[in-house]
Amino acid sequence: MWYVYAWRGGPQVSRFEQAKRPKLQSSDWVKIYQAEEAARNDRTRLVGGALTAFRGSAYWAALANSTQKTWGAALDKVEKKWGRVPLVLFDDPRMKAKIVAWRNTMASTPRTADISVSVLSRFLEWATLDGLLAINVAKGVPTIHRSESRAPIIWTGDDLNALKTVAQQPLRDAVDLAVLTGLRRADLVALRWDEVNDLAIHRTAAKRSRRKRFRVTIPRLPQLDDLLTALRERDRRPGVETVLVNSFGKSWTGDGLNSSFYDARKKANNGKGIWHRERDPVTGEEQLTQKRLHDMRGTFATRIMAHPKAKLTNREVADIMGWSPEQVEQIRKRYVDDTAIVVSITRRLAGDL
Repeated sequence: MWYVYAWRGGPQVSRFEQAKRPKLQSSDWVKIYQAEEAARNDRTRLVGGALTAFRGSAYWAALANSTQKTWGAALDKVEKKWGRVPLVLFDDPRMKAKIVAWRNTMASTPRTADISVSVLSRFLEWATLDGLLAINVAKGVPTIHRSESRAPIIWTGDDLNALKTVAQQPLRDAVDLAVLTGLRRADLVALRWDEVNDLAIHRTAAKRSRRKRFRVTIPRLPQLDDLLTALRERDRRPGVETVLVNSFGKSWTGDGLNSSFYDARKKANNGKGIWHRERDPVTGEEQLTQKRLHDMRGTFATRIMAHPKAKLTNREVADIMGWSPEQVEQIRKRYVDDTAIVVSITRRLAGDL
């Protein structure tokens, strides 16, 4: 007697009363397929099961670890809200209003609300492509967070000194490398020595843009030479090829660098932190924004703009930074051109006195 199961531990689909091993017929394969489809549909019948399938999909596997972490937190919110309801409910266009209402419950944290809806939309889009749904009802839900450009926010020399005064050497190294290269956090911790040559740093950026990773070329400022010489002398574990190392001689992780940075920023200026100050032009009220590690990219941008010999155009700076020429113009006017004009006028006036 031979018994045929759809898979190990699965349902029985056929039975043969014969001595030799049976050869499966097309009808047997149809039964196996139907059993697999039934099991698959049962697993994904509820939103929670479909979310589990999504996390195990090739779509999910292709995401960067940092993206999986951010999306995972949003998917947890989706599962908490709808995990036990049938997935087919999301084929009803009236669910859009339910999604908007759910988004509005998170209105006190607009960015979190928008990310949650965006990730829900990505999940539903995957479900449509996988044949689980016919429509993506979350598509087109408007955002509520109005992001203001951080382009004008840079780190001044006083800011950097305040941070490095309370930071340990590995963090000081990371800060110096950030302001001399303009690299994002993910690229700072992953930068390898074989990506550094005599004229520039060539690296495939960790951040995706339009689902692609682009190769960036960062010109070497003269001040970078001394830093790289010092970084080569840092104690490191065998086989560690990253330019930066932490206090254990290992490569930094993004979370580890963030944690050290936040701790130092909190201690800086006798516990007052490091802030960007802006006054409302109408009310005169002072507005405070904490400076981030990412804002050091603006500091690097001002350095290459102000280089007396390079004389880079806004387009050239934009290509290096991955910004728009308009963003570059905003920083240039605020921190480079206006300062140079004031200095020039002051000197001319001093010469007349």
